[in-house]
Amino acid sequence: MKHFLVSLFSLLLSLHASAALLTNDGSKGKLEGVALSSGSTASVEGESIKLSHIGAGLRAKKVVFVNVKVYVGELFASSPEKFKKSETEALGSLKDQKVIAIQLHFLRNVDADNVQKSFKEALKANNINLDDSNVKQFLDSVAQGGEAKEGKTLTILGAKLKDGSEEVIYETTSGNTSSIKGNAGFVEKVFSIWLGKSADDGVAHLKASILKN
Repeated sequence: MKHFLVSLFSLLLSLHASAALLTNDGSKGKLEGVALSSGSTASVEGESIKLSHIGAGLRAKKVVFVNVKVYVGELFASSPEKFKKSETEALGSLKDQKVIAIQLHFLRNVDADNVQKSFKEALKANNINLDDSNVKQFLDSVAQGGEAKEGKTLTILGAKLKDGSEEVIYETTSGNTSSIKGNAGFVEKVFSIWLGKSADDGVAHLKASILKN
């Protein structure tokens, strides 16, 4: 009996750990073979929050002289009517979002070091201090999150909490999650990777596609 209860408890823990951060629904067609969603649902502080599809695009990276397809990025927001699809206003409009999320659907395997390196380059392009304690925790979660696997989805969710703080949850392509809490503006810092000043042409193309859709 004791062995059965231990096994059951382990199973319940496993199911909880493998629960997806976002529950996607509806269909917005496909991009690069990736099925896009018309909306999603996230749970924040015990509350179920509906998210709407904002846009999606391809993130490519130039390697030598070849553009390599890395992932399809898909952006969701809790208040789509307040999201500004403008090159200069998109990032700032996150102040009016209770929840924002981006899903990266990987088209190839990318090791954790290169995922972190790409994020660091984008943060530096936006003059974000990499030694900021919350930003450092986020980057540490990326480094510890392991390889981003082809055919799998990596999710980053940002939320405004009731106490005035902000939370970023990083979900790896293996389904493991890390939660980092910070002060007001933390979510905007992290999402500058995709919505701020673009670190390279590949990110610029992704951002333009998200804002165009």
